[in-house]
Amino acid sequence: IIIIIINIIIIPDDAGTIAHAKYPKYLNNGSVSVGATLRSMVELIARPCLHPMGAQPFLFVFLLCYYASLYTSAWGNLGPLFDDKPHVRTRLRPELNWDWGHHYTRVSVDNQRVSSVLSHVLNYNFTLPRIQLERGLTYLGSACRLRRVVRDLLMGRDVKIGVVGGSVSWGQSATRRGVTDWFSTLSSYMVNAFPTANITARNGCTPGVPSSYMIMCLELSVDPDVDLVFLEYTLNDGHDDKLYDNSIVRNIERLIRRVMALPKRPAVVILHHMSHYQAHYPEGHPKSTGSFRPFYETSEDAQGALAHYYDVQSLSQRTAFYRLAQHKEVPGFAWEEIFADFHPGDHGHKMMADLAVHLVQQVAVGLVMHAYGPADEEVVGEPLPRPMYKGNLPPDTSMCIMNERFKLTVVESRGWEYVNEGTPEKPKPGYVASLPGSVLRVQIDTDRSALGSTAAAEEPVHVFFHHLRSYEKMGQARFSCVSGCSCNATHVDALIRERVSQLYLAGMQVTQAKACVIEITVLDQTSDPQGRHKFKVAGVVVSERPGKPTGITPLGGHNQAFGLQQHTGDAEQVVISKAGRKGVTERRRLQQHPQGQTQKRRQRRRLRRT
Repeated sequence: IIIIIINIIIIPDDAGTIAHAKYPKYLNNGSVSVGATLRSMVELIARPCLHPMGAQPFLFVFLLCYYASLYTSAWGNLGPLFDDKPHVRTRLRPELNWDWGHHYTRVSVDNQRVSSVLSHVLNYNFTLPRIQLERGLTYLGSACRLRRVVRDLLMGRDVKIGVVGGSVSWGQSATRRGVTDWFSTLSSYMVNAFPTANITARNGCTPGVPSSYMIMCLELSVDPDVDLVFLEYTLNDGHDDKLYDNSIVRNIERLIRRVMALPKRPAVVILHHMSHYQAHYPEGHPKSTGSFRPFYETSEDAQGALAHYYDVQSLSQRTAFYRLAQHKEVPGFAWEEIFADFHPGDHGHKMMADLAVHLVQQVAVGLVMHAYGPADEEVVGEPLPRPMYKGNLPPDTSMCIMNERFKLTVVESRGWEYVNEGTPEKPKPGYVASLPGSVLRVQIDTDRSALGSTAAAEEPVHVFFHHLRSYEKMGQARFSCVSGCSCNATHVDALIRERVSQLYLAGMQVTQAKACVIEITVLDQTSDPQGRHKFKVAGVVVSERPGKPTGITPLGGHNQAFGLQQHTGDAEQVVISKAGRKGVTERRRLQQHPQGQTQKRRQRRRLRRT
């Protein structure tokens, strides 16, 4: 009874989102509020559990319902999510592939066939039919920035490509991340299509987090001299049914401005992924799971205004897939053949890559017809227009201050040393102290007066320090404001019982100031049995906006573990170039032969024992 009552109190509504951010490998569904589901079930049985007859029968029923919910529609009506062969039904479909063949041999410019000039560029096998490729290109515009990138590729120059987004673009549900996910498929195509160019493609995606986080921490995911960036956040950003004052569109606008303002004025392409339950069948359909979102229930259409306003290209998975999967139910293009759960399988990833490849090819053909010239250069060199939403300006610098940039914030250090406790492949740098009384002072900018709101100028700004917690050697420290700003001091004990070493967040609410100095002092007291006092600070995150720390909330808060391995050094980001792949963690599908089936049965037995 006590456990039930405690659960009612402590399980947060966003527990599902938080768990998905920390454990994306195991929790594929970021939309289902696990906390809300558990809490509603607990509330249903809490009252009868208090009956004088005793709680045991009701607890038995509760546990039975709980485990049953993992495999039924009570856990979100996910339908094929728990299918034991998602990689089989979403496998690649080479029998559906096609290419341009002799299509462009009939087109000549200056007595040169387009098929000869762009022979490598046009050499690609599509899975999506041509009509759907054209439907999926929802906004092309003048594409001046993208034309410049493709021109540089054709001229054999150095070009860097990046992607930021959620678990879909990270490679979730692809059988071989770094190989069969859509961005890796695109990257491999680019390396082959432009053999004289030096291409570096970096996957900077962070599973389970919204665009508001990437506004703050963009520099941890893309190179400063990047030339082309894909954005994929429509799924992770959820829903806002407002047409005009849409919070999702506001966030995406600030992210677009941050990317477009980078030194090389990169091109931006928005790749829209379908919202939760859109890739399901409507009520009354034989394959309906009971959950369904219609075509229009997505922020994609509202974000279309940004594509027009900033002339950034837009690709739509929804528009490309819908006719085949929903209207016509064409074999090979059914929802369950495209999606493993909310994430696409290999087949779905391949068709997302098709959209991006088709865009590149269309721009390349356009360059043959109309060469890149002064008119394009003039547009590329123009300053960004005023924000579409008045005052919706992003920060002009990274709010995630880590690694070498963190060193620049330190104004005083006594007893601390900056060291890398990791490896060159997986660096784990930070300031480390081992003696009580060691003082580290960090100066940050918490001023948000540029937002133009008097109310916003008076609200505190959330600041989170990355610090190491471990099961041995760790001591305690106090975080306090000493100059320029004020805050309540925060006390942190870095010793934990779990036998892990992981970065945690120490949160503070700080008044606004251009030069806010925060002091970290190692304390005399320690919980370590041997009296040791080690403390490590790895970085600081300053909220982009005053008030609620929306960008950092999905990753935890004060006194919570920071589980985003792509930004802590615990996981390498995938990089593809002529030299090969780096940072790949492949998940190979078991082969469909007796030995493979035996391996699969062993896996299931291990899972049941766990």
